[in-house]
Amino acid sequence: MKKKLFFVSLALAGLFCLASCSKDDEKKTETKIEIADSEYDAIINQYVDGVVLPTYSDLLAKNKQLYNTVLDFGNNPSDGNFQAICNAWLAAREPWESSEAFLFGPVADFGLDPNMDSWPLDQEAIVGMLSSQQWNAMEWTGDYDEDDETIAAVQGVRGFHTLEFLAFRDGKARTLNDVASDNEAANVVYNANNATAWAQYMRNTAKLLVDDATTLYNAWTTGGYGAKFKAHTGGDFTSGISCIEQLIDGCIDIAGEVGDAKIGDPYKEYVAGNVVKALYAVESWYSWHSRDDYTNNIYSIRNAYYGSRDGSINANSLSKLVAKYNAALDTKVKTTIQAAANAIQAIPQPFRNNINSQEAAAAMEACADLSDVLENELKPFLNNATK
Repeated sequence: MKKKLFFVSLALAGLFCLASCSKDDEKKTETKIEIADSEYDAIINQYVDGVVLPTYSDLLAKNKQLYNTVLDFGNNPSDGNFQAICNAWLAAREPWESSEAFLFGPVADFGLDPNMDSWPLDQEAIVGMLSSQQWNAMEWTGDYDEDDETIAAVQGVRGFHTLEFLAFRDGKARTLNDVASDNEAANVVYNANNATAWAQYMRNTAKLLVDDATTLYNAWTTGGYGAKFKAHTGGDFTSGISCIEQLIDGCIDIAGEVGDAKIGDPYKEYVAGNVVKALYAVESWYSWHSRDDYTNNIYSIRNAYYGSRDGSINANSLSKLVAKYNAALDTKVKTTIQAAANAIQAIPQPFRNNINSQEAAAAMEACADLSDVLENELKPFLNNATK
């Protein structure tokens, strides 16, 4: 019995030694990943010069085109020019929605996001504006405060969605001869009595979109915000990793917003039985453009990560850096970005008519997966690896 125990003990000791030696060997061969903060500089420069600034430049150019198209309608009201406004509006939405992964800095500090993109609309106030023609009530002054209800009220009667309401009806361009089904604000139509005010309202709204896009672009260029971000030597950004964290945080925020709010809020209201409230929670439902808006939000994440606006992966991108040190993680990030975009596009069109669909639920889940990978895998990996 003692002899057997001795041999068993000897065998166990040998196994322990093998296991211990194996772990020691693993430790010897394991390479610690260390990313120098300076490695982020080229990525930050490409992010600003190759993604942010071109997106804002495109937004400004397309907002100007939208404004000119609205002027054409004022000079020559026609069904064709209503359609032209709708086409120009759709074109301008692409760079705006593709910018929502970087809603930090001037766009937030100056209230430019809600200036251009407040939702849901105050339809009663919009109809009241058509009646009163108090166009100065579309502007506010002073420092921006997101909790200021007076500013919020002004932002609710301007921007992309006010112009959307004035140009679209049930997913199509309005016409000169639309007929109102009732006297509700939601069903107001262009007619001979309000034609002048309608054209003026569209003109003022489009002009403010140009002004806001100009302010935004200038703040990043001549205003110096882009240069300060690239230099990252003071203020909120004192290192390369601090800029990269902001890049990722912007992506996390919009992934969460698309899944939890843009799709999730209408979905939750609908399944709770609040059908009308659910409908009004759907962004861009006058144009039936919700699905593409949300997809472009996801593409804004792709653009930030790829360092480009066309779906290609730039050599000086966060994707290339992550692939260099952790190819599996890079693949996972890219896969979850595309999965979220695909899931949104799989929602039957229009989203407002398919709020509680299985596809909408799947899109929410895909956005949650994307947010989780960015927040709990990508960001910690870079933080832990940066010297």
